[in-house]
Amino acid sequence: MRIAVDAWGGDFAPREILLGLKEARSSHDDLLVLGPRDKLGSLYSEMSMDEADFPIVDAPQIIEMDEDPTRAIRRKPNAGITLGVRLMSEGKTEAFISAGNSGAVMTAAWIGLRRIGEIERPAIAVLIPSHNSYTVVLDVGANMDCKPKHLLHFGIMGAEYARIVLGIDRPRVGLLSIGEEEGKGNEVVKAAYQLYKDRREHFRFDFTGNAEGQDIVNGKIDVAVCDGFTGNVLLKFGEGLIELIFQRVSRELAGTLQEERIRHVWKKLDRSEYGGALLLGVEGICMICHGKSKARDIHSAIRKAKDLADQGIVKKIRTSLTSLEA
Repeated sequence: MRIAVDAWGGDFAPREILLGLKEARSSHDDLLVLGPRDKLGSLYSEMSMDEADFPIVDAPQIIEMDEDPTRAIRRKPNAGITLGVRLMSEGKTEAFISAGNSGAVMTAAWIGLRRIGEIERPAIAVLIPSHNSYTVVLDVGANMDCKPKHLLHFGIMGAEYARIVLGIDRPRVGLLSIGEEEGKGNEVVKAAYQLYKDRREHFRFDFTGNAEGQDIVNGKIDVAVCDGFTGNVLLKFGEGLIELIFQRVSRELAGTLQEERIRHVWKKLDRSEYGGALLLGVEGICMICHGKSKARDIHSAIRKAKDLADQGIVKKIRTSLTSLEA
């Protein structure tokens, strides 16, 4: 399998990205490294990396984290992000991974790749730790405003993602709202609820109705569907809360026998355990990693991208959409 990785994306690039590539190296996969060749050459020597093992695709331009996504991909056709998407669109790679400007990654993918079936909007899906496993939450930032049909498509895509990453035959999909009763929520959520209700017999998942915020972590649902504004606020709040709790508990238990147990629990909550977020809705595997990604994040993202491609997530989403339309 051929996977392209943006070596210059993220706060700790390029060194941590390259370390992640070294950790993930497999004789069965080709890991292409996108970045300025002149700078990568010296890093390869310093880090004992061989271009025979990690082929370089020269990407002399760099899209900064604070650049406007649309303008950046138009002005910088030879940046790692734009080249990574182009390689996928030309069939030269099966997946692309970047911890760089997430808006630029999403925009480049949405413009440069074909859309799956009748999908009108992409969605960024993440895994959030729950009581016994994880919950897929989408969208977490691709769309600030959504139509009811978009939320329906998010549920279909999220369910197929959950089937693969969580190993669940019929995921439970909930529509995130301010109450579990039917009729709760804004006009978009209420209209989306009706779409789900009218089509539930054609789903490859179980629609559980409205879900509240606590249901994401208590194990009541496997997939939570929302617009990108709500999802992004939820995600950033959750990350900050987990970090706060870990720091305070660690400080209280520092030097005690319980300190190691706390670190063990933290490892299960650490985002680097499950890699980046998947951009759903495009023909290809496009992983958007956290801007603070380190080697383990990149390693996990590569492993997940390979698994999703091997299990044919794009084909499964297309099949679900076709069945629904029929």
